[in-house]
Amino acid sequence: MNKDAHSHFFDTLTATTSVLVTTHENPDGDALASVCLCSEFLTAAGKSVQIFCKDVPDKSFAFLPHIEKICSKKNALALTSIDAVVVLDCASLKRTGLSDEIKNLKQPIINIDHHRSNENFGKINIIDAGAVSTTQILYELLKEQRQDITKSMATCILTGILTDSGNFAYAPTNTQTFDIAGEMLTRGANVRGIITYTQKNKRLTTLKIWGLALSRLRYNPTYDIAATVLTQQDLKQFGVSKEDLEGLSNFLNTLKDAKIILVLYELPDGRVKGSLRTAREDVDVCRLAQVFGGGGHVKAAGFEVEGRLENTASGWIVK
Repeated sequence: MNKDAHSHFFDTLTATTSVLVTTHENPDGDALASVCLCSEFLTAAGKSVQIFCKDVPDKSFAFLPHIEKICSKKNALALTSIDAVVVLDCASLKRTGLSDEIKNLKQPIINIDHHRSNENFGKINIIDAGAVSTTQILYELLKEQRQDITKSMATCILTGILTDSGNFAYAPTNTQTFDIAGEMLTRGANVRGIITYTQKNKRLTTLKIWGLALSRLRYNPTYDIAATVLTQQDLKQFGVSKEDLEGLSNFLNTLKDAKIILVLYELPDGRVKGSLRTAREDVDVCRLAQVFGGGGHVKAAGFEVEGRLENTASGWIVK
């Protein structure tokens, strides 16, 4: 990791009194855990902290310490009072939903992330694609400063690691990942809460729409891809939202007969979301996602494109 960037990071925060912390839209476990973790250690350092997330966090993350402090309304932010912006787990400033508001600020933007596709948009960029989660990077920064890690911090760190590694299934999980996870357990991380809220949280309607997705799953031998689709009408029929589709692509990734899993589903605003997964060591789905303007990780990535799903005689297409 870049020690100069680390020093610049700590020097900048030392000189601040008010900090805005934000992350990407449609936040996952690592994104939410990162902003909650960052909020706690900044508050402990005597800083005034505002947390913004474009989308309201899913209720499955209600166990996270400080999650109630997250604001999803731009007009509630006091941007004129901030001294710095910390952007976490976000490869592109545009995905914060605040790019127009903060890109021209004189105050420094601190960009901390583990996505290889990160655009290095900050004045300070701490990017480590070898970290399994952004919470791991924050953990390493805290350790570097000999910061005491509380139970709530440990819960945040472990949440990011477990959710982004797929319970230690995805690269770059390594021995250090397990070492950090073990340390968080000894520090009192709420592992039962993490597992219960993030994994044992499926409603009957959720499983039913997963069943529909399974019934539409098709394999393309030419490209060695297994794909399925869900429309907005499907979601309305089952009374579910896009949050109920979290975990579907990971579940389908247990299929051994395809190199790549693709789940396409319609968003309410006229776009189609693509979720890509692979379990193969020789496949990089991040590169594929980047073709469509997306990004992510080597084994788990995503993208969004304009259009709607249409069922034609030759199969489903994005039109």
